[in-house]
Amino acid sequence: MEKTIIAQLSVKASEVTPFIALVNVMVAESLAEKGCSTYTLLQEVGTSNEFFIYEKYEDAQAVEDHNASEHFKTFINAVQPLLAKAPKIEVF
Repeated sequence: MEKTIIAQLSVKASEVTPFIALVNVMVAESLAEKGCSTYTLLQEVGTSNEFFIYEKYEDAQAVEDHNASEHFKTFINAVQPLLAKAPKIEVF
């Protein structure tokens, strides 16, 4: 069954540029994964530091594979200090 994930990320205003650089790498590497059909960064209208990552996977196994990937682990470790608060993640 297809899985959709929406991650809401509030980035410190001073860290937006490094955040976008990290996300651009994450998007490219995630889209290359087997089972990932969509991985898109969206910026909230009217803000400079509120972002969403919209992800779609063919099934739960593809999500597990993504979460176990080296690029995911690297991204999580690198992005944590750039965030203003804990991310909000919803899975559908």
